[in-house]
Amino acid sequence: MKIALMLSTLALVLPATSIRAQAPYRAATVGKIRGQPYVAYAVVDSLGRRVSFYLSESTSQVALPLVVYVHGSGHASHFSQAGERVAPANGHATLVDAARSRARVLIVEKPGVTLFDRGDAPPRAEFLREHTLERWAEAVVAATSAASALPGVDPERLLVVGHSEGGLVASRVARRLSFVSHVGVLAGGGPSQLFDLRLLARSGDLFASVSTSPREREAYVVAQWDSILADPESTERMFLGHPYRRWATFLRASPIAELRQSTAKVFVAQGAQDRVVARESFDALVSELAGAGRRPEAALVANADHSFSVTDENGVRQDGWLRILSQLLDWYLQSRRASG
Repeated sequence: MKIALMLSTLALVLPATSIRAQAPYRAATVGKIRGQPYVAYAVVDSLGRRVSFYLSESTSQVALPLVVYVHGSGHASHFSQAGERVAPANGHATLVDAARSRARVLIVEKPGVTLFDRGDAPPRAEFLREHTLERWAEAVVAATSAASALPGVDPERLLVVGHSEGGLVASRVARRLSFVSHVGVLAGGGPSQLFDLRLLARSGDLFASVSTSPREREAYVVAQWDSILADPESTERMFLGHPYRRWATFLRASPIAELRQSTAKVFVAQGAQDRVVARESFDALVSELAGAGRRPEAALVANADHSFSVTDENGVRQDGWLRILSQLLDWYLQSRRASG
């Protein structure tokens, strides 16, 4: 079934020029995502791009708080299609379940990603050009600003939560938008990701095939970074599955540096068995914020991996994603009420 049939007729008649003519950061309705609890919108950001975003539906008679979810790395759409069936992707469906009747959930498509794009297909050239920290954060800022003005949304004291790569983006959005009162960094690191890459190479979790020497593996990471700095605009040269252009922007920033420039309250969570983000990054973020007089809510989840799946004493894996998202939402809503 064609993509157009998955949306209401509004999607068929709304030209991009009609969105561009509106005021900055103003949402235009596109239509409902078939079989999913979302309405699709579009907004033109400050770079002149048409940004697609989705806001969860609500039957509440009162305006609800807004929770912005920023997913991790990759180029998959927030929705997949198999025949006539549309399914959620990237982890947001669990957040909607946890937030039901308590908050509205906003998700944003990465620029260069089209509805139903598959993560196992080659990324579009447009995505490789667009996916930098600054340009991705601007898309989230535009969508957040537009969604906060929609009916049924309480624009005061909203939460932005990011998982993995999204933790840095969420931190940048909180720095840019003063009405972001709460931030969740889930397995999102603390210092620059270059810190994680060096530690993971040293431990052998990364680049074990490069050398048996921890020192040589770490030197390999540094050499790759030097190569990226020498060609920072390249969308063809790759490192760990991402183009140099992406690394050149993401590795120059960190959640610590971004959150230092925000007054938002912070929730930090990490799996103790995470092999993608170093445990030391979690400790660094918690310590740096505490040292600045801002004590974050910190959750180190025992036996959990990067996606918060937990392996019990019998070696059985259990999904911990709902548990950590529920804990985050409880913290946010209680803290929000207390500060209201």
